[in-house]
Amino acid sequence: MENKKNFGTFICQRRKELGMTQKEFAQLLFVTDSAVSKWERGLAYPDITLLQSICQVLQCSEKELLSSSEDTEGRRAEQLARKYLRLTRNYRLGQYLLFGAITIGCLLGNLIAQHTLDWFWIALASEAMVASFTLLPTFVPEGKRGAVSMGAFTGCLVLLLGVCCLYTGGDWFLMAAVSVVFGLGLVFLPFVLRTLPLPERLACRKASLYVGIELLLLVALFAVGCQYTGGHWFLSAALWTIFGAGIFLLPPLLRQLPLPHRWDGHKALVYLSTESVLLLVGLAWEGRLGGFPVPNLPVALLCLVLPWGLLVILRYLPLSRWFRAGISLAWAALWLWLAPFCLDQILQAAGWATDQLYGLTLPVDFTDWTSPDTLGANVTFLILLGLLLLGAVCVVLGFYWRQRHPR
Repeated sequence: MENKKNFGTFICQRRKELGMTQKEFAQLLFVTDSAVSKWERGLAYPDITLLQSICQVLQCSEKELLSSSEDTEGRRAEQLARKYLRLTRNYRLGQYLLFGAITIGCLLGNLIAQHTLDWFWIALASEAMVASFTLLPTFVPEGKRGAVSMGAFTGCLVLLLGVCCLYTGGDWFLMAAVSVVFGLGLVFLPFVLRTLPLPERLACRKASLYVGIELLLLVALFAVGCQYTGGHWFLSAALWTIFGAGIFLLPPLLRQLPLPHRWDGHKALVYLSTESVLLLVGLAWEGRLGGFPVPNLPVALLCLVLPWGLLVILRYLPLSRWFRAGISLAWAALWLWLAPFCLDQILQAAGWATDQLYGLTLPVDFTDWTSPDTLGANVTFLILLGLLLLGAVCVVLGFYWRQRHPR
């Protein structure tokens, strides 16, 4: 009963505020005067089909009508929304007038002073670059403003560089444009990728996409720079850059790349194979005029023996972790002992003379730490001994673990 009275009181109050009589109110709703009287006295509710019409006549929301009270927060939100739209329209109008006045002023100034249009295009491109941050965001949904504005700014900046290059008669446009895009992408591309509506396959691989784009831009920068300077160093720079970036970035990227199912458990093998191929291709390219395949190829293979041996032992040897760790340490000690000797043999076979050959028997003398040869032998021996001792400890722990946890 109380709700009906509140409902009727609200209808009566709103009707009187609008200056309507019960008869006028009833005529607008196509009902009788007595029906309106029953509503306002709290004796009955109107038909549910009349709610929307009642709200239109009383100029209130359905929420206000059903709650029998004014929705001050809702009205405040509507007022703020209308105020925001009005401010946005005024802001856009101000921007239109400002950019229009600058454009007309530059156009007339260029025509009056030079009787042609030359630097006017620089001013126009500069205005577009500024508008990408001041005017364009007002047309873009809130979640995409950063990405769209940054993309428009980059495009306008490249356009400005092109206009300036034409104005000065230079040939540096490509060099400057690629450098600017690469630099801006290096800083802002991670933030832009977060807001772009990427396909599902790429949405979970944004880090890989970022690295791939920046690496392509860097290679393009090398190509443009090589052409600009008239050099022949593009392939060398590109190969060694990809090789160096792969050393640090390829392991995390392999976690995101969609490899075939049978290769999912062999990502370390893919990583080492890729880097080995890049190393050999780079050495072959650098040594195409001499030094390849001898001695560059044997030296490279000698260096690759260590990581490939460690990969096979740690990843594919069917033993427990302690045994694999011990064998890996022993393998590292063996390579460290034999590698200098093998390197001397390779250099000798290539015709490179050496003052003193490395022997398999180390001239260890712990009473002499001043002679360079003896000092190097002593340090090498201690390193080898340390690796072998650590390997022996790991093997002992492996046997202990096997006894404690028999299969």
